[in-house]
Amino acid sequence: MAKNFVRENVPLSRFGVLVAQLESIVASAAQQPPDALLCFDLLSDLLSAIDDEPKESILLWQRKCEDALYSLLILGARRPVRHLASVAMARIILKGDGISIYSRASSLQGFLSDGKRSEPLRVAGGAQCLGELYRLFGRRITSGLLETTIIATKLMKFNEEFVRKEALYMLQNALEGSGGSAASSAYTEAFRLIMRFAVGDKSFTVRIAAARCLKAFANIGGPGLGVGELDNAATYCVKALEDPVSSVRDAFAEALGVLLALGMNPEAQVQPRGKGHSTLAKKLEGGLQRHLSLPFMKASGARSKDMRIGLTLSWVFFLQTICLKYLHPDGELQNLALQVMDMLRADTSVDAHALACVVYILRVGVIDLMTEPTQRSFLVLLGKQLQSPGVSPSMEVAALRTLSYTLKTLGEVPLEFKEVLDDTVVAAMSRSSQLVRIEAALTLRALAEVDPTCVGGLISYGVTILNALRENISFEKGSNLRIELDSLHGQATVLAALMSISPKLPLGYPARLPRSVLEVSKKMLTESSRNPVAAIVEKEAGWLLLSSLLASMLKEELEDQVFDILSLWAALFNGIPGYQIEQTGDLTSKVCVWSAAIDALTAFVRCFISSNAVNVGILLQPVLVYLSRALSYISLVGAKELPNMKPAMDIFITRTLIAYQSLPDPLAYKSDHPQIIQLCTTPFRDASGCEESSCLRLLLDKRDAWLGPWIPGRDWFEDELRAFQGGKDGLMPCVWENELSSFPLPETISMTLVNQMLLCFGIMFASQDNSGMLSLLGMIEQCLKAGKKQTWHAASVTNICVGLLAGLKALLALRPQPLGLEILSSAQAIFQSILAEGDICASQRRASSEGLGLLARLGNDIFTARMTRSLLGDLTGATDSNYAGSIALALGCIHRSAGGMALSSLVPATVSSISSLAKSSTAGFQIWSLHGLLLSIEAAGLSYVSHVQAALGLALDILLSEENGWVDLQQGVGRLINAIVAVLGPELAPGSIFFSRCKSVVAEISSWQEAATLLESVRFTQQLVLFAPQAVSVHSHVQTLLRTLSSRQPTQRHLAVSTLRHLIEKDPVSIIKEQIEDNLFHMVDEETDSEIGNLVRATIMRLLYASCPSCPSHWISICRNMGGVTSTYLGLLLGAGYNLRQM
Repeated sequence: MAKNFVRENVPLSRFGVLVAQLESIVASAAQQPPDALLCFDLLSDLLSAIDDEPKESILLWQRKCEDALYSLLILGARRPVRHLASVAMARIILKGDGISIYSRASSLQGFLSDGKRSEPLRVAGGAQCLGELYRLFGRRITSGLLETTIIATKLMKFNEEFVRKEALYMLQNALEGSGGSAASSAYTEAFRLIMRFAVGDKSFTVRIAAARCLKAFANIGGPGLGVGELDNAATYCVKALEDPVSSVRDAFAEALGVLLALGMNPEAQVQPRGKGHSTLAKKLEGGLQRHLSLPFMKASGARSKDMRIGLTLSWVFFLQTICLKYLHPDGELQNLALQVMDMLRADTSVDAHALACVVYILRVGVIDLMTEPTQRSFLVLLGKQLQSPGVSPSMEVAALRTLSYTLKTLGEVPLEFKEVLDDTVVAAMSRSSQLVRIEAALTLRALAEVDPTCVGGLISYGVTILNALRENISFEKGSNLRIELDSLHGQATVLAALMSISPKLPLGYPARLPRSVLEVSKKMLTESSRNPVAAIVEKEAGWLLLSSLLASMLKEELEDQVFDILSLWAALFNGIPGYQIEQTGDLTSKVCVWSAAIDALTAFVRCFISSNAVNVGILLQPVLVYLSRALSYISLVGAKELPNMKPAMDIFITRTLIAYQSLPDPLAYKSDHPQIIQLCTTPFRDASGCEESSCLRLLLDKRDAWLGPWIPGRDWFEDELRAFQGGKDGLMPCVWENELSSFPLPETISMTLVNQMLLCFGIMFASQDNSGMLSLLGMIEQCLKAGKKQTWHAASVTNICVGLLAGLKALLALRPQPLGLEILSSAQAIFQSILAEGDICASQRRASSEGLGLLARLGNDIFTARMTRSLLGDLTGATDSNYAGSIALALGCIHRSAGGMALSSLVPATVSSISSLAKSSTAGFQIWSLHGLLLSIEAAGLSYVSHVQAALGLALDILLSEENGWVDLQQGVGRLINAIVAVLGPELAPGSIFFSRCKSVVAEISSWQEAATLLESVRFTQQLVLFAPQAVSVHSHVQTLLRTLSSRQPTQRHLAVSTLRHLIEKDPVSIIKEQIEDNLFHMVDEETDSEIGNLVRATIMRLLYASCPSCPSHWISICRNMGGVTSTYLGLLLGAGYNLRQM
């Protein structure tokens, strides 16, 4: 133990006072158990005092402090208290006399060895403290690792989940702290414990802890693990990727990646001491093929998507580990990228989900890790892949999509890639796969964006080739004709892609080019080939070109030909509908042409027809005639029930509904409403035959996203992959859209159709009179009742939520006056009926709650108050916890929608009811209640001040009572604290109990280094900057934010940069002293997220404006030192120099 340096008559320091208080609490524990909140406050202050206290004072009180902390831990403390006590124990030994580490570790091991199952809290406290000591002093106490492992094995037999979890956390800290320097038997026993007891535990939090132990094993070099053990561990990790809990899958995906990286690097494998004979470490031969590639290709069944996403993340972790930890040259990534692409070789038809996974690996795990020289050579390698024999369409699409991203990342077109361009990307424009041709066009579009000088030449060349191909198809037959038709479509697609970006390029484009392209498209539509097969392809290509022109060019450039353009649809959509259908032998091809024509008509509407456009009536009437005729075609073809027509008809219906939605006034086509409603109500009339919509992700309020099911992850690109709904088919990418989907074919055709039906239903619902709305609500209510106990009921409920949310949001835009009571009551009943089902998914619960909030906006204050009181009454008598949690969220949504003033009289009742619910022992239930309370706080504003103390007490109660450390619940507590900061604002003075407790809670939840809680910690800093600038110094804020700039989480980086910008605007003088310019410039050069990069540039410019008048020489020095470093810096500093001259 540390020597007792305490002397008589020495004045008590702040640290000494806190130690004395802690001793008093422990001494009186026999009469009165320690109060958790009192201990939490005291230990938070103690940690702060340890940091501030000089070593001499620490030495005076170290022995007493250690004894008091030890006594508190073995008394049995709550999780946050024992965590703070454990951290305090480790820090005081670190700062004081380190010799006591041996006796403390030994006494904790002795206590745990004798621990009883009837004392779980005491055992958990000892385990956590021992783990913390290993984390900081592991290399000094390696001799005790075997005994610690045996203790962990014993604790894994406890019934309490939190004890088993603490045992594994202790083991993880012991492994990482000891490194590979302990005895071989300790590692053998630890690995046996993990694989035999931990990985298959019934608790998902324990399984996550087990995965992290495997990761820890890999990080320290896998001491004691041979090829067999590594292979067995990797095999189990692959199996765990089918776990029903996503966080478990993610943990094992990371473990799998780092284990395989270790297996592929035998020189990094550690041989522990004490092993009988030293053997040369061996490489895990075939590990990537066995554990990553083959499981990916064989994935099937209900969990195939989960398995593929897990393997995708494992690939990325593997690639990142070998580059960033084992420092492999990035040139090796090229061969590994080919191995990744080989996983698509067996796909004769495109599997969109597998393709999306490979595109993600190539982008995040390969391109983003490469240096610029390697990216240049990789461009050539990818191009040559397009020429390789046996390449599948999916591989070609993956290569082309990756080429586009690499070109944009480089910002230039290397000469060596230009040399292979014709034989690779240009050749791909003639492939038989339409998707490959489109991706080739998009690659050339990316090339043109990077090198604008080539656009004019490419377009002129494309027009010439297109005219030549039109002549050729008049003479070709058989297979040669098919090749020529594919080439014609490919050239038209490239022209459409290039025209779409031409107006946005910095160098502009020759004025004659749009005219020449327009003339070509007109000829393709009006002078098509006499060969019916060729004519179909030619017309589709003509409509494609026209769509791009209309979507991309300014309408002023086309206004003089507007009526000529408008007449192009007359041949298709005039005359007798029945005759148009009967006159063709290949109806499917005809429908494809109609779809392309309607797509072009949509582009025409968006270009020329708006609510304030001149001559809108003259242009609108022909458009309405064409669309009405399209509806007639849909009705007539649908009545025939022809085989193999469904995909083409689904696309045609989808395009038609999109065209109607693009019209500014839905009442302009009122006569078509019955037919449109007949189409759009299909998901309600034939619910069993419709897929589940994917629109809720777009419709729901993103501020509630943390509730799930689409919880924001590491970055937006990963979020897109997790939400990906693609399958075996889908709408082709639109080459003239500004924002392309992250992955090709993001949805199946049938899902896209359901989405558009429901979105169009929303517009139709908002356009009806009261009786029409009631009729549609009645249909929905009938569908909801009929679906009870049916297998398709869940999908039907989602579709109902999408339709109603779309309708209510459309009503907000179209109807300024409140809705009738009967309509509001009917919609309210539907939403509450969905919530009353209890066990519904998170998206349906959010949608129904948000729908009730929208009703509050559409009704008057009387209706809103009555609905709120009704829900409060239901909340009081609710017996189903799921339903009660849903009502809590709904109440929060109502307060958010109606505003604090409208429901100020009901704030106390709402807060009281939801707070009571949030004290439940069910964690999932608490999360929904906490979010409902959060929304109520944000809406109430200053009127909530009187409830702040109770809300803070609630947050502390939840934190102190939750033993399993559920991250989602901790995030909810953090969000509640941040809401409290916004309400209290200036009252959060340094030293106040409110501020101290808020700070301590945020510090505690973020100490576990989980992404979700770290985000709330950064947001806490932002809230202080915005609402309580007096609480913390600018210097302290800046140090916190600078550490976050290097976070791997884009959301944290974005929040940190935006907060720095707030600080610059609020207190530029203090920020100038911090000299953060170097950090920001470094971030500009390293940032891969374009949105964050733009924010950083804007922040630098803001700092320049704020600081230049007072220290111009400082900025001149920056320009001198950094101006020539990179092209990124150069552009930014040139802008800075220009602005300096303006001052």
